[in-house]
Amino acid sequence: MVDYSSMGKRMRMKRRSLRMSQEQLARSINISTSYYGNIERGIRIPSIDTLVAIANALGTGVDFFLSESLTSPQLQRSQSEIRVLSRYLKDQIAELDYSDAMKDISEDE
Repeated sequence: MVDYSSMGKRMRMKRRSLRMSQEQLARSINISTSYYGNIERGIRIPSIDTLVAIANALGTGVDFFLSESLTSPQLQRSQSEIRVLSRYLKDQIAELDYSDAMKDISEDE
């Protein structure tokens, strides 16, 4: 489910960072200022074409606006997976051989 309110807040944040008014942005993509303002407030849902036009006008990708609505199963790890990965990384770090790196440092001096 898309969080349109969050999407609008991200649009507003990006637009303001570019020091662009709602009117300027709306005019640049050929929509009314009130319609654009309603999109920013999460009241109106833009079409895909309008969403892409807004992203282009703001110099960003559509994913920037939708990031809080996206979920990625690859990024969601269980506590047991995190423990296993943590142990693995600790073991890998413990096995690192720093002797060659130390030789390089001492040779540089």
